[in-house]
Amino acid sequence: MKPFLELQPTVNQTFRLIGNSARGNLNARLEQSYKAEQNDDYPEACMIRYEAFEDILATLPDDEEGAVTLDRTHPNTLAAMEIILASAVDSYLADEGEVAAAQLELLLDCDDEDPLEATPILALCYAMIGEWECLEDIEADLGDKTALTPLLRALKQFVTTGKIESATVAGLARYKEFTAELKLADHPTDEAYSRDINSDHPSRAALARELYLRTEKTLNTYPDFLPALVAMLN
Repeated sequence: MKPFLELQPTVNQTFRLIGNSARGNLNARLEQSYKAEQNDDYPEACMIRYEAFEDILATLPDDEEGAVTLDRTHPNTLAAMEIILASAVDSYLADEGEVAAAQLELLLDCDDEDPLEATPILALCYAMIGEWECLEDIEADLGDKTALTPLLRALKQFVTTGKIESATVAGLARYKEFTAELKLADHPTDEAYSRDINSDHPSRAALARELYLRTEKTLNTYPDFLPALVAMLN
């Protein structure tokens, strides 16, 4: 009897996760989790994703055998990668930064081209758990076109030295919509925001709020940081 999920090599030296039963249908399990979210049952959605993640993890080689490169052109395999990412986000939002970081590291080991853009979330996890050397190692992968890079640089400086360098603040200040968002007391996700961010061409203000909401868990880990940063931005 075939296992419900198995790792199958391809001629391109990549691997596919083949599902042989309903439990192995990762696309369906991912969709089931999204339907739970739509029904406002976020705990159920998280549980579905984490159970699927555990099945994927059990199918992949262990650390001693080394990582494998997954074939993201294969639908069930791509769904596996999306499940790992979504479950990592769930862990991050639950303040389980170490768990989320491990999940994201696994995902990047499976595809170092990072097609699902896991690196920014991993950077937030590293900052949340104070793994500053690990953050340095991936900082270049964040690029210089996102406010996340100077924001995390400022956070690292604040936590490790007690002060934020003026050059870092100046670099962050270039992102006017995001710095304006940082200064707000509230960051509502109301109907207007939802309509804007889900449109074909979301405004810069909506994108800034989306980025802030992604960083909020990490920023809340260091409650003295944001007031100090905003004081320097004013």
